[in-house]
Amino acid sequence: MLTFHVISSKSSFPAQERNCVYLRIDNWNDYSFVTMFDVMVYDSKGEAHDLTQVKIGFRDQTDEVSTHSKLETHFEGLTEEFFSLGQSIEYYKVLSDLPADLRTAFLERTRDIVYDNSIIDKVAEEDVFSTSLLRGSSLSVVKGQYARILEGGAERTDFDFTYTREGNPEFGGFSLKFEVNVDSTPTTNVHALIGRNGVGKTTILNGMIDTITGRASDKGRFNYRASPFFEEREIEDDYFSSLVSVSFSAFDPFVPPTERSDPAKGTCYFYLGLKEPDKPDYHRTISSMQYDAVKALADCFHNSKKSERWLAAIDKLGLDGSFSAEELKQLHHTFHSLKAKFEKSEDSQNFKGAFHKEITPTLDQMSSGHAIVFLTITKLVATVEEKTLVLLDEPESHLHPPLLSAFIRALSDLLLDRNGVAIIATHSPVVLQEIPKSCAWKIHREGISIEVERPRIETFGENVGILTSEVFGLDVERSGFHQLLKSSVETGKPYDEIIQRYDRQIGMEGRAILKVLLATRETMKK
Repeated sequence: MLTFHVISSKSSFPAQERNCVYLRIDNWNDYSFVTMFDVMVYDSKGEAHDLTQVKIGFRDQTDEVSTHSKLETHFEGLTEEFFSLGQSIEYYKVLSDLPADLRTAFLERTRDIVYDNSIIDKVAEEDVFSTSLLRGSSLSVVKGQYARILEGGAERTDFDFTYTREGNPEFGGFSLKFEVNVDSTPTTNVHALIGRNGVGKTTILNGMIDTITGRASDKGRFNYRASPFFEEREIEDDYFSSLVSVSFSAFDPFVPPTERSDPAKGTCYFYLGLKEPDKPDYHRTISSMQYDAVKALADCFHNSKKSERWLAAIDKLGLDGSFSAEELKQLHHTFHSLKAKFEKSEDSQNFKGAFHKEITPTLDQMSSGHAIVFLTITKLVATVEEKTLVLLDEPESHLHPPLLSAFIRALSDLLLDRNGVAIIATHSPVVLQEIPKSCAWKIHREGISIEVERPRIETFGENVGILTSEVFGLDVERSGFHQLLKSSVETGKPYDEIIQRYDRQIGMEGRAILKVLLATRETMKK
């Protein structure tokens, strides 16, 4: 007979027990709902299994009544008014490894909504369900990833979707295909749209945002293919569990939609950038973005798995020597040291205010580029979950090439861990260096006509100069040093005189181009 025992937040789990479950109260406050418990399961042999955390709610629950106040200290199972949801993949991984009879008994008696989906329909309108239990997850994750894990299935899935936009008098039509193979090397979860300024890369991303959030029906459509043997069909509302758009452009006139964090209403949407959706002409201040970072850090550090992902991402960014990874990792220690001094939950405004004050000196000493990449990766760790689509607009605008490369790698690792995908609008060949050509689209535009094509050469690890020539072609030859060398050749002077004219300050690439131009000139004379 499986029995349940509720213990206080300061109590330790027993060293040895059999056939029982201990629920330790966690006073984590989800917008005033207190539903969290740490869970330890003891099997018939006395072995302890740490399930990490679960949230338990009940029907008609208000923020004035905590779940633990409604539970008996000892009981044999939750009654029909209760329902529960584990708060991480790890929770369902551990459950999937338990003996079948113990696992079934636990899931039935905790009225787990992953195990019994029929409960969802009965509680979907409960505030505690959407506000607290689904705060860190979504219905897509509950019905997809968690269910697969509980059944012993794989965590990650392939993607195969297409974004198509019909032409109109202002913007030509096109179709872009995106595929992610979770077993591929190099990884294929980061895709890029690359082209010169003004070809419409940002317009394409903004159209994707409007389409997924449902703000506009004429900005395109997404189709997906469930397997190579199936026809494409339009994506459902929960195909992407969430959408995160990142844009720090001060000049883009696009007004982002209002954030939507309630997964019960469809695809969640999160925006990271300079604009306020309700104040399109207002640019956010440094202090307001710093406070965003504080909130995102708190979300990351309260969850052990998110903490691990954040620390791994910071380590990856630290591969660029200018990024102070070791100093930033101390923020994790600062958070938990401060948490130990607070009696109330770290979700409280007082705690966040104190945490903000404590880490402000570290945030203040960052350059603008470092601050943006720090805020971006922290917010992404806090929000990216299974089947999240991340759209980034020209991240190179604020990052030098080594940090941009490190950021792309950190992003790819995060998406691989969370089974997500990113699409980046860029004009930087450094981004192409980090992805295979199957993940890149070259965008060309003449008037309203749009043309899209894959690069002709492999891009992963390729020379930046070669990639620049591949993407921009004649545009490169008509501008910059190419044009200067061409003008020098047209003077009729020989190679040595031209080199001397530049005080021998021409690199090997430039000298090779100069020789080609001179050879062409001599051929034209004959």
